[in-house]
Amino acid sequence: MNFAGPALAEGPETARIRAFLDGAGACGGGTKPAVAVTLPVGDDAAAFRPPDGAQVVVSCDASVEGVHFRREWMTWETIGYRAAAAALSDLAAMAATPVGLVVAAALPPELDIEIAAALGRGVGEIARRVGAEVLGGDLVASPGPAFLDVTVLGCAVAPTTRSGARPGDELWVTGEIGAAAAALRDLERGLEPDPRARRAFDRPRPRIDEMRWLRDRVRIHAAIDLSDGVARDARHLAAASGVALEVEADRLPAAPALEGFRRAPAGERLLLAGGEDYELLLAVPAGAMQEAARAFAVAFDLPLTRIGSVREGEGLTVSGRLNPALPAGFDHFEVER
Repeated sequence: MNFAGPALAEGPETARIRAFLDGAGACGGGTKPAVAVTLPVGDDAAAFRPPDGAQVVVSCDASVEGVHFRREWMTWETIGYRAAAAALSDLAAMAATPVGLVVAAALPPELDIEIAAALGRGVGEIARRVGAEVLGGDLVASPGPAFLDVTVLGCAVAPTTRSGARPGDELWVTGEIGAAAAALRDLERGLEPDPRARRAFDRPRPRIDEMRWLRDRVRIHAAIDLSDGVARDARHLAAASGVALEVEADRLPAAPALEGFRRAPAGERLLLAGGEDYELLLAVPAGAMQEAARAFAVAFDLPLTRIGSVREGEGLTVSGRLNPALPAGFDHFEVER
C-alpha cells in the first residue's frame, strides 16, 4: 500500500517526509481505530473529535541516540518502533484509547531517504497494532545525535492516575520483568542476548488492550507503566498517592532470561531497576483481582502477579529493606559514582 501523503513542494526534506509517511502507512492491518480523525496528516495540524464525555489524554517520549538507542545495536525500524511504543505505554497506564501519534525527528543529513522510511515502518507497526494513526510531526536536519520525540494522543472517560492508591490495596503487575534489561546488559558487553530477551528489548508491547480489559472488570485505584524500573516507578506511585508501598522481591515475575540468577545481586538489580519493561504496576482493592487474574491469563496468555501491598506512610520497602538500600532505577541526570 502506498501512502498518498500531503501535498508539499518537492525537495530533499519533502522526500524524507514522504518516505517516513509511506513507511508508516505501509504496514496495513492491525486494530481498527476506535476514534475517527476528522483532519488527517497534510495540513499544519491534524484534528480528531473525542467521543462524548471523554477526556483527551496526551503524553510524549523522547529518544536520543547514545542514550536510548545505538545504531550498531538495532535497525532504524526498531528504533522507530521502540520510540513510539514507549510513548504509547503512557496511554496504557491511563487506560486511554490511542488516537494518533505525532513524530518530531532530528536526523543527520547523511541519513538517506530509506532511513526515514524505516523509521516510519517501525512507528507504523506499533501504531496499527494499537489502533492509532500517524498524524504528522516535524523533520529537521541535525549535526547529531539523531533524536526522536513521539507525542501520543488518546481519550478516556476517566483516566487512571498514579494518585489513587490507598492503604490496604494490593499491588499487581502485568507480564514479566527484567528481559529488556538483561538484553541491554548483554549488548553493552558485546554479547548476543537471549532471543526472548532481545525480542522484549526490540519490540516492547504497551499494554493498551490489557489495561482496558482490566479497567472494565476491576476497580483500579492507581497505575503506572514500568519504564524506569520497578523501584523508581513504584516510588513515583507512592509519592503521587501519599502512601507507602511494600514490594516482595520473591514475588516479582522474572522473565525466563533471568533464570538461574534472579536472586543474585545482578539479577535483583535487573528486576528492580532494569527498566524498559513497559508492564503496568496496579493498585487495586484487596481481593478484587483474584478471579480477574485467571481470566486475564487466558485472554492474553500473560501472567498477572500480586507483588505487594499499600500501607500508610511514604516511600518504598522491598522485602523489608528501606529506600536507601535499593537500586534507584534509571535517572537521566543521576551523576555516575
